[in-house]
Amino acid sequence: MISMLQFDQSTLANMTAALEYVCRKLPPDRDNRAIRKRIADEILAACQKGQTSYGELTAVGLKIANSSHSPGRSWLKALGG
Repeated sequence: MISMLQFDQSTLANMTAALEYVCRKLPPDRDNRAIRKRIADEILAACQKGQTSYGELTAVGLKIANSSHSPGRSWLKALGG
């Protein structure tokens, strides 16, 4: 298990803000625990690779959120995400 103690306050704030932003972009019918966990896991993995800025983490989260939809239909892009 990953310890959140390995990240500084700024990184933790960016992780939290990015996750909240991406989850707010999810349409209600797509918002569920599984997709939120997947987004959070990918944000965490990005941090471990050194991607710690809000912009980088948001991009990672949006990519996962968008890829969880059926191919050919980019609902998140249609929303401006």
